[in-house]
Amino acid sequence: MIEIYQSEGCPFCVKVRVALEQMGVAYISKSMPLRVPSNFKEELLKLGGKSQVPFLHDPEKGIKMYESDDIIEYVRETYSS
Repeated sequence: MIEIYQSEGCPFCVKVRVALEQMGVAYISKSMPLRVPSNFKEELLKLGGKSQVPFLHDPEKGIKMYESDDIIEYVRETYSS
């Protein structure tokens, strides 16, 4: 299952969440405050190298990416029915 690292107050994260919900794609949400250290932030830094959100991790396919439009396009092409 894909994982989305995101923050509730981030408009780009909202865009991704709404698109995934509209496509009916299940995902694991890893929410974190933008300016507060968290376990998910450390995971994100290890996976992607920076603390930017949204970030998609698809462990089944070995895909990691930033940028909301890229994430939405990837999910649409890979998982949307």
